[in-house]
Amino acid sequence: MYSLLIVDDEYYAVEAMLHAVDWKGIGIDHLYTAMSADEARSVLINNQVDIMICDIEMPEEDGLSLQIWVQQHAAQVETIFLTGHAEFSYAQKAIQLHSFDYLLKPIASASLMETVKRALEKRMQNLEFTKLTETYEAYAKEDQSWKPKRMTRFWKDLCSSRYPMNEAKIKELKLIYHVDIDPGTFILPILFRVEEWLRKFPDKDLDIMEFGLCNAAEEFVLNGSMGDAIADQRGYVLVLLYASDPPPQVPDTLELTCKDYMARCTAYLSCRLSCYIGEWTLLTNMPESYRKLKQVHRHNVAGSDGVHYMLPSLEKQASTSELIPLPWASDISLLMETGKIKEVLYKADELIDWIESQKYVSAELLQSYYHAMLHSIYPLLHKKGISLHRIYPAEEPLEADVTRSLAALREWAHDLISRAGLLLHPDGEDTHSVVKQVCLYIDARLEYDLGREEIAEFARFHPAYLSRLFKKETGISLSDYILQARIKKAQELLLNTSSTVTEIASKAGYVNYTHFTKMFKKYTGLTPQQYRRQNGNKTDQERTL
Repeated sequence: MYSLLIVDDEYYAVEAMLHAVDWKGIGIDHLYTAMSADEARSVLINNQVDIMICDIEMPEEDGLSLQIWVQQHAAQVETIFLTGHAEFSYAQKAIQLHSFDYLLKPIASASLMETVKRALEKRMQNLEFTKLTETYEAYAKEDQSWKPKRMTRFWKDLCSSRYPMNEAKIKELKLIYHVDIDPGTFILPILFRVEEWLRKFPDKDLDIMEFGLCNAAEEFVLNGSMGDAIADQRGYVLVLLYASDPPPQVPDTLELTCKDYMARCTAYLSCRLSCYIGEWTLLTNMPESYRKLKQVHRHNVAGSDGVHYMLPSLEKQASTSELIPLPWASDISLLMETGKIKEVLYKADELIDWIESQKYVSAELLQSYYHAMLHSIYPLLHKKGISLHRIYPAEEPLEADVTRSLAALREWAHDLISRAGLLLHPDGEDTHSVVKQVCLYIDARLEYDLGREEIAEFARFHPAYLSRLFKKETGISLSDYILQARIKKAQELLLNTSSTVTEIASKAGYVNYTHFTKMFKKYTGLTPQQYRRQNGNKTDQERTL
């Protein structure tokens, strides 16, 4: 269980100590001996030693020098020094080197045994303390790993408004989630919302990306300040700054910090964010403050990706706003029924552009568009005996998600029209109708990252077979068709809108502006700016970036 090393240059002294005490009786299972400091070091290196009995006076290297080495390489050893000289300097040095005890020769066996037993007790205590420390560190490490989850649950419960919030309720939540926040702490909430993912991610990858958003917020927004960053719900990151005293105002540098974070997320995490900065508030007022922040976001239906502040008059503005009637095209159902899908997509975009141009865009206006689109398309499906389940075999998008922003509404409308168009106008099972459907699908989704597998899944064909079929029917490959369609869309936008070239590149599906310019010139022989000038764009001022 425990081991003992006897170090003495006198052979008979070593033998005497080996046989003077019943070592097993006091818990010593292994006995080692050494006749010099070098031999002792070898034993200590190759074996676990708990107690060392060492003579101070040895010819080549004394025991005090050995103890210095022991402190550096085997600090767990409890050392008992032996000497034949009662010199205070030896005892003083032994104490300085943290030895356990200092005994004078000749030593009675009973005295030696009692000293070793006390050294063993100390060694046992040290081992127990080490074990407790390791256990505590393990628990502390585990607790630290769970801290983000605990903080997330704490803030979600605090801001849920499921029950009145007061100091007693806050104390209860703090105990449940092991959170140490003073009730008098002032909180500045900052809400970030993912307005758009610039790439398509599976759900499992979205979880990873949102974890990355949280970590980045902690690093760049908090940047060492007291606070927390939590993933509130899908697409939301809530950053909370703490202060013991209420600062006079929101820091002037905070907006720049938030914009820097948002730009980094766009560049490295492929998402476009909007930001909503609240006001300093106490813990007990956080549910109301958070509700107002969500309301600011809710009324930012244009999906602006800037930094927004909580407006005191927001609730009054929202309650007194009037519902503007939609100039809904009376012929949209007819266009859909006769298979003019491109025209329907154009009308859908035209209406969203009209909404965006209004002085005040309310959530109700987006909801009106949503329901009007459904009422224009669903009756046509019913008329042809097509089950609504066939549009969304898995899960139908929620109205709250669709109408959260103009960008989300536009994407939903394109997807709905494309799906419904495929069901309403399959043109039988001939190959030409499949290719036509694929072209319609591509034309409707040019601004997104289109892959062969996604298109094949839409058409319900094997990717390789669809590629051969498409080239046979059209004379060009899928990739060439997509490129040409994007250039054509860019040409239309250059002639018919005053959008910047950068905006047009994005709408045509190009993330990289330089690559867009290169491809446009390859197909048209002109740069986008030259094309716009030579073809008589009616805008007074050419905007390029």
